[in-house]
This record gives sequence, C-alpha cells and structure tokens, in this order.
Amino acid sequence: MAADETAQQPRRRGRPPGSKSTTGTRRRLDGHELTQQLNGMVAELIKENRKLKRQVEKLTARGAKAASGAVERSLRTIQRRVQKALGTPQRRKRRTTATATTTTRKRATTTRKRRKAG
Repeated sequence: MAADETAQQPRRRGRPPGSKSTTGTRRRLDGHELTQQLNGMVAELIKENRKLKRQVEKLTARGAKAASGAVERSLRTIQRRVQKALGTPQRRKRRTTATATTTTRKRATTTRKRRKAG
C-alpha cells in the first residue's frame, strides 16, 4: 500500500480546474437604478419591521396574560392560607364504609396445631 500512496500525484491547492474566477467586475448601477434598488430594499425592511412589531405585541400580550394567571393563582393560595390560619381548624372525619364495619376476618394462624401424643 505504501507504494500506491507514493505513486499518486500530490493534491493541488486552490480552485478546481474549470471554475470561474470570482474577481470579475460588476456592472455599476446608474443613479436611477440605484435609487430604485435602495427603495425596494427599504420597502422590504419596513414590511419586515411591521411584521416583527406585530409579533412583539402578540408575545407581550400573551406573556402578560400568563403572568396575570400566575399572579392570580398565587393570590388564591395566599388567601387560602390566611383563611386557614385565621379560622378555627376544621378536622375532617374519615369516611367509614358500611362493609368495613360489618365484616370481620378470622385471625390467620401461621403455625400448625400440635397433635396429641397418644
């Protein structure tokens, strides 16, 4: 394999053969064409600016709505805690089902009874 690698030509640097050069000269625009092109670019920028402003307004409104929801939730929590602290503690009784009180289970035995020797 070493013989194959040395037999190859070294790689060329730079542009591949047949590619066009990038140093070509551009045609200069005259005053009228230049102002038309600039006006078009300015119009596009204005349009994009309006679009972005609308997006900002939507997002700020949505953010304010979400923030107000979080504020309301925290206020309700604080209000509930204050009422709980000021009021008398109300103990809740556990519910008892009818089947739980009437059914009794036999005590499970884990050891066998001994047989009498006899």
